[in-house]
Amino acid sequence: MKRLLLILTCVSIVLSACTRKSPTDTRQIDTDNRYLSAAPVIGSEPATVITFLGPECPLSENYTKTLNDLQTQFSAQHVRFIDVFPGTFYDEKAIDSFIQRYAVQQEIFLDKDQSFVKRLQASITPETFIFDEHGKLVYSGAIDNWAVDLGVKRQVITEFYVRDVVQALIQKAPVPYTKSQAVGCFIEHTAHHE
Repeated sequence: MKRLLLILTCVSIVLSACTRKSPTDTRQIDTDNRYLSAAPVIGSEPATVITFLGPECPLSENYTKTLNDLQTQFSAQHVRFIDVFPGTFYDEKAIDSFIQRYAVQQEIFLDKDQSFVKRLQASITPETFIFDEHGKLVYSGAIDNWAVDLGVKRQVITEFYVRDVVQALIQKAPVPYTKSQAVGCFIEHTAHHE
């Protein structure tokens, strides 16, 4: 039994060493395999879906299942999903708690200096930005039309913005949506907050 455990441990170590990304890869995951160590490079995948989330925003909480479902739905097509937590108002412990509580499956980027917020002009959590394989922004806004306003939700979702845009990109078809109004919590700017 001890020998089997030793063999399994050795195999596990070898496999994990083989699957680690090189230090020059901007997608490298930090030592606890949770956070991207640099701003994500966009392009090369059929689609890259970036969603800004806030660990205390109820709609961010509500949409974690939808984002997980979308990640699962499009994993075979190599669509990349990244969740961005902007600013320094929440420490990594609060973000870790959010990730664990809602079983978040996407890559995580902590945009502490909000450079990604500024680059994409994000203002709401949750707010999604979708890029094509060439790194061109093709969609920004809500994940779907479930949330009409804060505290007001539809009984039936009738427009699936992210799903339909990603599906179009995979099929190399025109995207059905380019913009929608994101509903959620405002992103607080951290000009001098540390």
